[in-house]
Amino acid sequence: MEESSPTLKTYKITASSISYTKPSTITTTTIAASFLFKPCTAPPPNYILRDVSLTASPSQILAIVGPSGAGKSTLLDILAARTSPTSGTILLNSSPINPSSFRKISAYVPQHDHCLPQLTVSETFAFTAGLLHPKTSDIAAIVAALLAELRLTHLAHTRLAHGLSGGERRRVSIGLSLLHDPAVLLLDEPTSGLDSYSAFNVMQTLRSITKTHHRTVILSIHQPSFKILSTIDRILLLSKGTVVHHGSLSSLQAFLLSNGFTVPQQLNSLEYAMEILSQLHESNPITPPSLPPSPNDTILPPPENKTVEVRYKSTRIHEIINLYNRFWKIIYRTKQLLLTNTLQALGVGLVLGTIYINIGFDKTGMEKRLGLFAFTLTFLLSSTTETLPIFINERPILLRETSSGVYRLSSYLIANTLVFLPYLLAIAIVYSVSVYFLVGLCATWQAFAYFVLVIWVIVLMANSFVLFLSSVAPNYIAGTSLVTILLAGFFLFSGYFLSKDSMPKYWVFVHYFSMYKPAWSLDVMCCKREDSMRGRDGQTSIS
Repeated sequence: MEESSPTLKTYKITASSISYTKPSTITTTTIAASFLFKPCTAPPPNYILRDVSLTASPSQILAIVGPSGAGKSTLLDILAARTSPTSGTILLNSSPINPSSFRKISAYVPQHDHCLPQLTVSETFAFTAGLLHPKTSDIAAIVAALLAELRLTHLAHTRLAHGLSGGERRRVSIGLSLLHDPAVLLLDEPTSGLDSYSAFNVMQTLRSITKTHHRTVILSIHQPSFKILSTIDRILLLSKGTVVHHGSLSSLQAFLLSNGFTVPQQLNSLEYAMEILSQLHESNPITPPSLPPSPNDTILPPPENKTVEVRYKSTRIHEIINLYNRFWKIIYRTKQLLLTNTLQALGVGLVLGTIYINIGFDKTGMEKRLGLFAFTLTFLLSSTTETLPIFINERPILLRETSSGVYRLSSYLIANTLVFLPYLLAIAIVYSVSVYFLVGLCATWQAFAYFVLVIWVIVLMANSFVLFLSSVAPNYIAGTSLVTILLAGFFLFSGYFLSKDSMPKYWVFVHYFSMYKPAWSLDVMCCKREDSMRGRDGQTSIS
């Protein structure tokens, strides 16, 4: 990161007459009523932002200030090319901004910090640096320089789960964005939820990286204190989606005086402006005009073919190896989950083994075996739901890293599967050893190996199933409900309660998707051939 910083290009952002309206929701009832009782006219637009103009220059911090609902986050999303404005123009060094290209030279830091708690600060930086700078031999030097810049060197080997304050975690989030070496940095409420000391430290860090690397920094903030104002170069004061003032703190004081307001001695001009914001808005202050591009801005944005063409800096193999190492560290350090899964597999296996001990190979024994295998599947499939909150908590991190081009989504899925292969194999062996020989299943190594293989495939399938649900469920409660409903449906159509031939034709497809079908293959292989091929009524079983 440090090697490229001296040659970092600078970018000036100019926004002119930006407006954004909330999409109208017109129901069918409303349209019908309008048609029957009055002429159908379109409702007036609901403006979130209206005629907002601003300029953000290199080596300066522009703070978007205003109360809740003023449109700060919406404006920041538009400037970050995450949302398109309804009208208006945004220029980057006098040229129309290209959202795809702009994302390559900018970084966005969300309000909430999402980091992996099992990793240390240096490991968090080293992982991202290794993928973003694969050709750099000394990743440790990049991490050390970043830690020093963020004043986190003393916390390099501290895990994010404990030992870090809110301000320190916020600086870690900022550091992850700096590893992209952005020319433009946008932050949503970087001081939100922090005490005054931590908030000031964060702003001091931002000011340092702004001046040192000539970055263009735009952030939203609710109501900065006097100390924080000393770190800000320019402010954009919003009220109800319109600009009240755009300029320095000293120019704000002159603006207030020109409108007949005298700033009390105990307040600074911004604090006083926030107190009388409604009066300023009602007095209809002049919105800054559209800002024309400066003829002196000769720095052009990077060519489109260079910024869009190279999205991922690491090869797929390099991504998988790095992700595999990170996953393995997380699993190894989650000792409580490791111990719980091992003891759970051992305990349930021994209990089932003592319940179904030496069940025999007659017709009654076969019925018991089917019950054993059905319960085994129910236990194995439902036990993996404990990883659901882990996957859901990692989802914001996955979205952030894949959207910013750190690695491919496919690399994440492959590495996740590979790292769980030996772990789930160990769980399958523990469960199989504890239940197989007590029950008295077929005493051949081929049958036992097949039993272990099927159990292994089942837990892998369940793990993938939970990973899929965590990607579509909005939260843990919804995810748990989805798991319960789907597993119940799979069990119902597995063929245990109702044979495939007895199912209505329009429901047969669920039978083929059921994850409980392996129970029948277990029964065929893990008991004597002459008995396993019989159904519960003594007839040949066909699955």
